[in-house]
Amino acid sequence: MVRICEVTMADTTPERLLNDAFDIFRNASKTLEEHYRRLEERVELLNRELSEKNKLMERTRRLAAMGEMAAKIAHEIRNPLGSIGIFASILERELRDDEKRGELASHISSGVRTLDNLLSNMLLFARSPEPRFSQLDIREVIEDTLDMVRTRKDKSVGVNKVFEGSTVICGDESLLKQVFYNLLINAFDAVGEDGSIEVRTTLLTNGRTYMTVVIRDSGVGIPAEDLDRIFDPFFTTKDRGTGLGLAIVESIVKAHGGEISVESEQGRGTTFTIRLPVEDREGTTHE
Repeated sequence: MVRICEVTMADTTPERLLNDAFDIFRNASKTLEEHYRRLEERVELLNRELSEKNKLMERTRRLAAMGEMAAKIAHEIRNPLGSIGIFASILERELRDDEKRGELASHISSGVRTLDNLLSNMLLFARSPEPRFSQLDIREVIEDTLDMVRTRKDKSVGVNKVFEGSTVICGDESLLKQVFYNLLINAFDAVGEDGSIEVRTTLLTNGRTYMTVVIRDSGVGIPAEDLDRIFDPFFTTKDRGTGLGLAIVESIVKAHGGEISVESEQGRGTTFTIRLPVEDREGTTHE
């Protein structure tokens, strides 16, 4: 038997129906307002993203133009600089018995090497690094680079080197020397005469095998507000720096399929950590 529900007169009064209609309208209005608010937030977010992308495109365009100009200037300077370097080396050999003049010739050679490194940075910045992969010993690369740095910096600074396990990877030797040269030069600058530097390599496996290279100094440290900008091109805290060194370091590490990170505390030092895949171009891991 079908039960017929009783409907009281109070439920069908015009006032009740009107109130129900207003309730429905208010709920619908609130829902629409919420959707509209979310839509406004989304539009604002998209506008910000568009603005950032436009700034990035403009920045990229300017950097490309500057890079092209830098490459042309670097090529023009490098030829006469090479001749100066050769003549300075000849002078050093011929003036070995004349300490005072020999020292002057040595300063010329050191200045040439500094300029050559600057030009190398400019050329690397002007074009994306393209590694030529071959099997190499990262220990030998670091040792050779450290010898180059010591010709420019205070030889009394203590450098503690720790190479754990195999140090063989697949990479571009000249590009990786550029990475370690820039990082070690910065470390020597940061520690001064009484500081210390540690260079440590470790093999780590987490799905893939990586060579981890840590360069730690006991220097002045990097201000917290600068940490997010140190890999930006042309950003530098040095009076005579170009701001290209760390930007190039990051681009070379990424070109090797690796990554670089930095930790620093003012007054206590800075640590750069590089992770490079330990495998050849076909994906075969070296033992």
